[in-house]
Amino acid sequence: MEDLLDIKFFYNPELNEEKIPVRPDGRISLPFVGEVMAAGRTPAELTTILRKIYEQELKKPEVAVIVRSFAQHRVYVDGEVEKPSEVELHGPLTALRAIASAGGLKESGQLDYVLVLRRGPDNRLIVFHVNLLEVLDGEGDGNQDVKLAPYDIVYVPRSRIADVNRFVHLYLRKNIPITFGLFWNPLL
Repeated sequence: MEDLLDIKFFYNPELNEEKIPVRPDGRISLPFVGEVMAAGRTPAELTTILRKIYEQELKKPEVAVIVRSFAQHRVYVDGEVEKPSEVELHGPLTALRAIASAGGLKESGQLDYVLVLRRGPDNRLIVFHVNLLEVLDGEGDGNQDVKLAPYDIVYVPRSRIADVNRFVHLYLRKNIPITFGLFWNPLL
């Protein structure tokens, strides 16, 4: 579900628009002016921008922007968790709570190098790691359990020992045609 806006023109009701979706690129489309960036702006900021834009088309562009509905903000949890999934963001949510909401950590998960991926203001990807093992052990300053922002991705990597176990299983046990039962007989 996306954000939906109503745009009301006090002196030109024929231009009123209802339930305008904010597209994934953050823009809305309006008559006479085309596309306008709405994402990241408050209703008051968007109202001011629309007044300025419509001054070229209308004598008295009195405009109101009404937010009809908000999209549910989410974070995504992936990697070595029981149920990789989207987690709805209702108020403050930390990386550790998001992992718990995704069913918790698998035995193969590595809590001391959890990655958090976030889009910055210039839409560049910011990647940082947090040590949640310190949080659980009561060590450190507690700032490692970061507060998540909408659309963050929390990725729990596989531990090194889990990588070794996987290697042994895939390359040695699957590829070498030796059954260990031939060498050991408990009856002898």
